[in-house]
Amino acid sequence: MGQKINPNIFRLGINKTWKTEFFEKKTHELPLYTFKDLEIKSYIERFFETQGIILHDYKQHYSDSTLNLYVSYFISSEFIIDKKLDNNSKVTLIDKEGNKKTVLDTSLDTKQILNLKAPLFKNQNILNSYKIKEYLKANSSLLLKPDSNEIVPVKKFVENSTSLKVEGILNNLFKVLSLFTNNKFNIIINFCCLNKDLNFLKKTQKKNFILLQKFKGTPFLKEGIELLFHVVYNRSSAHLLTKFIAIQIKKVKRHKFFLSFLKQTLTILSNSEFSKVKGIKILIKGRLNGVPRAKHKTITIGDTPVQSFNSTLDYSQMTVHNANGSYGIKVWIIEK
Repeated sequence: MGQKINPNIFRLGINKTWKTEFFEKKTHELPLYTFKDLEIKSYIERFFETQGIILHDYKQHYSDSTLNLYVSYFISSEFIIDKKLDNNSKVTLIDKEGNKKTVLDTSLDTKQILNLKAPLFKNQNILNSYKIKEYLKANSSLLLKPDSNEIVPVKKFVENSTSLKVEGILNNLFKVLSLFTNNKFNIIINFCCLNKDLNFLKKTQKKNFILLQKFKGTPFLKEGIELLFHVVYNRSSAHLLTKFIAIQIKKVKRHKFFLSFLKQTLTILSNSEFSKVKGIKILIKGRLNGVPRAKHKTITIGDTPVQSFNSTLDYSQMTVHNANGSYGIKVWIIEK
């Protein structure tokens, strides 16, 4: 009939739990907590998106005066750790007679500073694109004191209250969250980076990936294999897969070529030993390949009992806009 319920909401209390937990003392606090949850989640997702980071999973938990956030993410190829500011920029001066003179300008305009993408952390090397993981591993839990801008590790805060100031954009994340909550909560964020070394994947699946040779040279091959591996290996990865498809539909013009890569790669990975996925169903509707009329494309891999309560299912949907119009993306992932 077209009146379809969200599969995640439909399974709450059976094999799904709420990703946001809180206890309201009065009835009028319920819409307030719901509004805060939606706003904080959308801000964190947009914040990561501007840095080239894809949000994988997000959970929120309120306890007394503490706000706990659990964030897992995937670092994409667009992520820029550091961008050195060139103070010695060249400026060309032209006099009334039309003579040109090139001068070194040592002062940097404030507009240029705002336009440049600031580093996430201080003293990072651009050669190591995953150095952020080492920092987050050492300080996986960071805490923001209320009524102050100090960010301290939880362990040190409990033991001797020594402060650790995180510089760069991450500091802005804590400032925005503290302003949004009116400095009433101690904010604790637990980060988890999905990107790991995939040497064992290359060795075990070397023969299988020979089938993907026709996609050699495409911009989505290397990153796509790594991201789709984490989709199959980690649970609750429907949002990560949906976001990846949305990004590629904006970039790539040959949509059906990309979808054939998606189906072949997911088939190879889902049939492997480390797979935690029983089946995947993807539904995309829009002007694929820029055709005049919109069509829908369905990709089904493995067993997909979408209407069964016994199956552990993760669902995500998203709408993307580009020059050809709007595209609707729906993803169902059935876990083992």
